[in-house]
Parts: sequence; C-alpha cells; structure tokens
Amino acid sequence: MTNKIQKPKMSQSDSFLRRFAKDEDGGVIVMTLLLLITMLIMGGMAVDFMRFESRRAELQSVADRAVLAAAELDQELDTQLVIDDMFEKTGYGDNVLTTTIGGDSVTSRSVSVSTRLDVNTFYLRLAGIDTLSVPAQSGAIEGVGNVEISLVLDISGSMGFDGTDADGNTVDRIDILQPAAKSFVTAMLTDELEDRVSISLVNYSENVNIGDYIFDRLTLQQPETWYEIPADEFLPEDEQTGGVTTNLSRCVDFDDDEFATTVFDTTRAYYQVETFDYTSSKKTSTINTPRCPTERPGDFEPQIIPLSQDLTELTDAIDSLEPTLNTAIHKGMKWGVSLLDPSMRPIFDDTSGEIDPVFAGTRPLDYTASSDGISTVKYVILMTDGQNVAGTRLDPTNYDSYEERAVFSTYPMKYWIENWNKIEPEVDRPNNNNYANLLYTKYSASDANTLLDNICDEAKAQDIIIYTIAMGATSSQMQDCASSDAHYFNTQGGELEQIFADIAEQITQLRLSL
Repeated sequence: MTNKIQKPKMSQSDSFLRRFAKDEDGGVIVMTLLLLITMLIMGGMAVDFMRFESRRAELQSVADRAVLAAAELDQELDTQLVIDDMFEKTGYGDNVLTTTIGGDSVTSRSVSVSTRLDVNTFYLRLAGIDTLSVPAQSGAIEGVGNVEISLVLDISGSMGFDGTDADGNTVDRIDILQPAAKSFVTAMLTDELEDRVSISLVNYSENVNIGDYIFDRLTLQQPETWYEIPADEFLPEDEQTGGVTTNLSRCVDFDDDEFATTVFDTTRAYYQVETFDYTSSKKTSTINTPRCPTERPGDFEPQIIPLSQDLTELTDAIDSLEPTLNTAIHKGMKWGVSLLDPSMRPIFDDTSGEIDPVFAGTRPLDYTASSDGISTVKYVILMTDGQNVAGTRLDPTNYDSYEERAVFSTYPMKYWIENWNKIEPEVDRPNNNNYANLLYTKYSASDANTLLDNICDEAKAQDIIIYTIAMGATSSQMQDCASSDAHYFNTQGGELEQIFADIAEQITQLRLSL
C-alpha cells in the first residue's frame, strides 16, 4: 500500500497574491505613467534652458553695449563709471565679476568685462539642479595704432564736367570733391590721433606731379644741362629775356614691370616727362596744357604732399585743385602705393623740416608690427570720375637735343610749327607741319588698365586696404581694385561727402572682440 503525499492547502490570501502576480491587465497604464513623467521632466528642462538662454543673451547684449560705450575715445566720463551705470540701469548690476581697462585713453582704449548669470530652474530641480550658471564676457578696443593713408584724387579734365551735389544742384565735379576730401582729412587728423596718422595727397591726371622734394632726390636719366638751357639762342629777338629754358616738369616715368611690385626703386635713373603742349591753339603763346600738371598763376599746386599731418597744408592743397588733362588712374595708384611702401623711407630721411619730424626717417613703416608692438594699417583711397585713356607723348627722338627741348618747353607745339621761321636759320625745323608726326602713344587705354590691375593686386597682397570711389558711372575695374565689394563706392556726386565720412569712420571704427 503506497502512501500519497498531500500538498499543503493554500490559504485564500496566498491564492490571491499568486493570481495578482500573474495578472498582466493594466501594465500599459503603468508604462505610460512612467513615460509621461519622463516627458514632463524633459519638456521642463527645455523650458528652463530657454529661459536661461534668453537671460544670458540679454546680459551679453548689455555687456557688449557697455564696453563699446566705455572704450569710445570720445567718451569723457570715467570708464568704470560708464560700465557700472550701464549694468545698474539694466538690472544686472550684481552680475559683474571683473572689469579690465587698458590703453592710454588718447590713441587707444581697451575695456573687458566678465559677468556671471544664475537662473533658478523650475523643472530641472526635479533632477537635483536648482540653478543654471554660465559666465558671459565681452571686450572692445578702440584705437587706430599707426595709420598711413594715400589719398589719390582725380584732377583730369572731366572733373570740370557737371555733377550733382547733395542738394541736387548741378556743379562741377571738382567742387563736389573738394569739400568731401577736406572733410575726410579733417576727420582723420584729430588731436587724439596726433603723430599716429600720416596722409599723403596724390593728385593725378595724365601724369603725377611729384613736387620738388621727391624730384630733387631722384636720379634722372638726362644730364642737368638737358633741362636747363640758355633760351635766347633759340628765340626770336622780340622774345629774348636773357634767361634759361627749363623743363618745369616734375613727373617721371615708371617702367611697366614696376607696376607688378609695391617697391619703389630709389637706385635707378628715372626719365623726366617732357614739358610740352600740343593741344593749345597755335595763337596761344604760353603753355596752358602741359603733359605734366605744373603750378599755374594763382594757388594751383598739384604736386604730391607726402607724409603729412598738417591739416591746413592738406586742406589748402585740396582747395587749390583744378581739372587738367586726361585720366591715368594707374599712375595715381602706383604713386599712392609707393608712398606706403617702406622702400621709399630713404627718400624721407630728412632733417630740413620739409617732412614732418615725427615721420621723417621712420615712415613709410614696415608692413608688420613695429618694435613697440603697435601695428600699422595702410590705406589707399582711390577716386576717379572716368576711365583710363591713352597717353600721348613726344617721340623721344624729337626731344633729345638742346634745341628741341628749348622749342617745346617754351610755347605750345602748334605755335612753333606755325612760327618756325622766327627761329635762327641754323636750327632745323623738325619734321613738317603735321605735328602728329612728332608724337607717339606711350601707352594705350588697355595697357593702362592692365597696369592698374597689376598694382592693385600687388597692394592687396601686402594687405594694403584699398577703398575705391567711382564718381559719375559704375566701374567694374575700380570695383575689382577695391579690397572687397564693401570697399567700393559709386556715386553721381551727391553721396560723395557721406562716402568719405563712412570711410573715415571705418578706418577709426571700434573693434568688438567677443
């Protein structure tokens, strides 16, 4: 007989618990509740972060505005007071951690601010994060360091054509240029920037008059006797004065390959552009339109003014400008760039006082920072109202003797062709009545454009900042020459003064570093 093992009898409560453990009804609800709680926390985190970022952006904006206002060189209030006042009035006075102020308050000023913002959380505290705290920093520097500017202005004949001023009046273009250029010079040469900014004024038409100072320091291809000739030997008796015939030209020629470099060669001999006039009426007995713009009766002085910070000197020179001959933008640009290149420094190593003593022997400065760590920024502001045209010159074979130089430097070419019989019989008459046979084309308009492109490219390669202004018509070439599209301006004349003001502001603008 086998004994049966009897299972213990389950109580009613044990049976309920087992059934409950095996029952899967309602499991989805539990999972849904867990997910919902997680989603609420995640959504709440997003809200907290959005609140924080909004406040942080607001604080950053206050910091930026505060350092900009405090670093302004024209700001007469105490720098720290400006910072404190800005934060207090915007409700962030307790958020400033540190303020650093530097510079000499005359030529430069730097201000930096470090802040911290704590924002209480609503939802992240469920995860144990009660506050969000992130620092915000801002800094501003106002200061120009050393600045060298070449102001290259068009004084070609078309500058006497009609333009439209800011009031809509029709006036000569030169009359629009002059106040605009003077305003620019005035804006740059302030007491705060004394000894920091030098301006070289370059006026160009068919050539550039470099003035006696630079001219006298160059080596010329011609012997001195070629440009100072006893005049009476070749003049009719009623024109004899007992003086000399002098080549008054203060223009020299560059070779084409010199437009492919910013360097100015102080060692080579330069060709002095001839003084002659082939456009005046044959009845005119004075040279009115020399190929090289020269001083005329009155105050007209078109020569280069190098490395100046003399406001009166520069504004008076701009006031005296007059329209002259054709347009040679490439020559104006070449001289403007040369006056920024350190290779010209020996030309200005001067103790006579003709060059500002602050700049003599030191400028043009190197392209890199100077020994005191102060950087130098170089600018060309190139203005024109037209395009390059071909350059007409005397054939050198008709300008290589004393007689020819005396003839063509005294009266216009047409006058001499018509009145050659007044000259001593032993002096041969050159060519014939067709004066065009005495001339040749020094460069074509296309050649000039290529040379302009070359010197613009070389200047930009040296980090020279180029602003270009086309007055009267758009110019793709001037736009290409500019450092960027933002550095190119086009105007019919009315906006010219504002353009120069904008350029001056950009040169001295506040630099914000975040």
